[in-house]
Amino acid sequence: MRKQCGPANLFATERYHLPARCAKLGAMTHETRIKALYEAAFRLAERQPWREVTLSAIAAEAGLNLAQLASDGVGKVDLLRGFSRDMDHRLLQSLESDPLDGEPHDRLFDVMLRRIELLTPHKAALKSIAAAPADGPSEFLSLLASAMDTQAWLLAAAGLETPGARGELHRLGLAKIYADTLRVWLDDDDPGMARTMATLDRGLRDGEAWLKRLEIPLAMCKGFAGALRAYRAERNARRTPPDTNQTTDATAD
Repeated sequence: MRKQCGPANLFATERYHLPARCAKLGAMTHETRIKALYEAAFRLAERQPWREVTLSAIAAEAGLNLAQLASDGVGKVDLLRGFSRDMDHRLLQSLESDPLDGEPHDRLFDVMLRRIELLTPHKAALKSIAAAPADGPSEFLSLLASAMDTQAWLLAAAGLETPGARGELHRLGLAKIYADTLRVWLDDDDPGMARTMATLDRGLRDGEAWLKRLEIPLAMCKGFAGALRAYRAERNARRTPPDTNQTTDATAD
């Protein structure tokens, strides 16, 4: 059983000294502590279903207690989001020395494939997590928000950012393509990832065709919204009473 860092160790004698691991964890920043916690959670997920991994077990695996876990304000979904942020950061850093090139489709395909390749050391744990990533709607929404953040970075890295509603559609569609590809990758034992790459390429091409079909409806919605804003502005201008001070001054002159 792992020793835990916590109040029970505050008045430790030489016989019951504070473990070096506890001191190291206590000296960590919030971000590095989150990394230590999700790594502990992933080790547990490799050995048992994610649904059965508890916060107390994660704390014990990391050498912490629940009070310290609570002080960081984290749950299992927060650890998954922290892991996703770290993968995004590693991917974006790697582009400094190995930038993307080619056509838009190729750049997006390349950056999404690189993002998946970063997950390889964690494949066994992610397979367990994918079976039941969240408990309840609020956790699913939190993970969806994290997935949308990742897609925003992927689009930015590929030079394909789009503002407004169209951009939201791009991120949402890309999140589905990424999730579909990830499911195939989890069962793809080929080192060359042939099935994974075929799924990703097909998903991106289907997505591009779908977005083209939406161009006219989106343009119509944008035009309608602009006309509605102009109508409201004109109506409000008609309802605004004239400035009585300016009227009085004009009469006096």
